[in-house]
Order: sequence, then C-alpha cells, then structure tokens
Amino acid sequence: MAHSDVVLAVRFWIWCSTLLMIYMPSLFVRRIYRERAVGSASIIPIFLVLANSHVWMLYGYLGKTWFPSFPVFLIGDVVSLCYLLVYWRYSDQRHQVAKTIGLMFAWLMVPTFYVVVASLGFTGQTRDEIWKTQGLCFCDVTVISIHMLMLKNLIFAFKQRSAATLVPRSLAVTTFNTFGWFTFGRVTSNWIIAGPQVFVIALHVAAWTMYVIFTRRTRPETDLVAMEEGSVVISCS
Repeated sequence: MAHSDVVLAVRFWIWCSTLLMIYMPSLFVRRIYRERAVGSASIIPIFLVLANSHVWMLYGYLGKTWFPSFPVFLIGDVVSLCYLLVYWRYSDQRHQVAKTIGLMFAWLMVPTFYVVVASLGFTGQTRDEIWKTQGLCFCDVTVISIHMLMLKNLIFAFKQRSAATLVPRSLAVTTFNTFGWFTFGRVTSNWIIAGPQVFVIALHVAAWTMYVIFTRRTRPETDLVAMEEGSVVISCS
C-alpha cells in the first residue's frame, strides 16, 4: 500500500478525470437541446457512461469507497439519465429509443438484482465476497466489453489508414482517466480495478501511435462530430 498522501492525490486525480469523462457527452447533448433535434447523434456514448457508472457505483458502495468511486459514479448515473431524457425528448423515433433504453435498463437490473439479493443474505456471501464478485463478473466485464468498441474503431482506422475517427482531445481525456484508474488500482493493491486497465492502456497506446502515423494523411474530425457518430469510447473504470 502506498503512502496515504499519494493515495489521496490519486483519488483526487480520478475524481477530476472521471467527472470530465461524464461531462464529455454533454458536448452533443447540449447541441440536441439547443436545436431541439437529435440529428446524427448516437445514443451509444450515453449508454457507455451509464453502464460503466452504474456497475462501478455498486462496486464502490460494496467496498465502502466513499471517495471517489461511489459518489463520482452516482453522479455519472444521474447525469446519464438526464442525457437520456434529453435524447429521448428530441428524438424523431421516440418509441424505438424508449425500447433501446428499456433494454439497457433491463441489463443494468442484473448487477443491481445480484447486489440486492446477495446483500440480503440469499447467496450466503459476505460483503467482501459480494464486492469481489461484483467487480470481477460485472465491472471488469463491462470495462472490457466497452473497450471492444474502441478496438473495433482502431481496426477500422487501421484498415482505412486514416486518423479521422481518432480525436486527439478525446483521446487525451480518456488516456488521462485510464492511467488514473490504473494507478489507483496499483496504489491500493486492487487488481480488479487495475487489471482491465492494462488492456485499455494498450488500446490507447495503439490509438496514439496510429494517430501520429495517420494524422499526416488526413485531418481528424472534431470532437463533437466524432462523438455524435459514436466513435468516442468512454474509458473509465
């Protein structure tokens, strides 16, 4: 375990970086609200924030990580719901959007149901065992699943030999956040947090490498356009 001052500094680091990640979808959600139209905006970035925030909020609650995990991901949960409300309100296909949101809620009910049932003693597990199961079966799986989308985007960029979908400002934010959570996992000796970040870091190294190589050939799109098309992948644990 690292020195308490170091751990506290890292906690503030991931508090700020995670809030910034939660803020990112607002770049196009504000545009939707202002124009009263969804346009080409994708709902995927909002779903990524919601799914990630929800499973890690439960993990923070079980592990009694009152700063920063539980509160920052609770904020992510609430803010994501606000984003979804705006998206649904101004969509031309409300029924389809509502069905998609319903499916997401149904999936999120699985870890929630597990935590509630296990906490009531029906699984015969201690709080620490529930905490570890939640982390391994839901949190880590969510992180890896989310970043399979990033891997798909990188494969597309490589095939096209183009940096058009690799947005430097968004990559900088997600890289900063990823290294923050990896560091937090290391200084607290928690490989449930640090473990999947190794995979995410590898993706970011690949993304930056391709950006440097391909950016000379094509000009990358703006953050807003890329995010609206769903090419921005949320990287938080």
